[in-house]
Amino acid sequence: MLEHCELVNVRVIEFSARRLTPGEAVAANVSSETSYFVDAAAFANRYLWRVEFVDEEQASVAKLTATLLVEYDVSEGFVPDQEAAEAISQSTGYFAAYPYVRELFQSHTARLQLNPLVLGMLMRDRTHPRTITTP
Repeated sequence: MLEHCELVNVRVIEFSARRLTPGEAVAANVSSETSYFVDAAAFANRYLWRVEFVDEEQASVAKLTATLLVEYDVSEGFVPDQEAAEAISQSTGYFAAYPYVRELFQSHTARLQLNPLVLGMLMRDRTHPRTITTP
């Protein structure tokens, strides 16, 4: 399928960041969801990332949410296969979006006057970073 699709854009389509309390965050809980859209003329991956910072009592200190869209051009006459589209959304597309979400969350946690969130390396066949730090 990748022979017939060309990645053309990675963009943020929704973002929010809220500082809920002036407390000190001691941990960050990170989650993500993956979906895709495919038809005879279009193919896109959608990634929803959420981060919640909590204090020592596990109370929320801050929340960040970002939705990114990875868009592909599809060769004329090619009809993408649903199974291949799902596999790409879990691998190639995820890796394409990951640097954008890393930078977005790192810069905005600093703007919320939290220690910057650092999402570690993303290993092959994984959908969660190896490490998550809040220095």
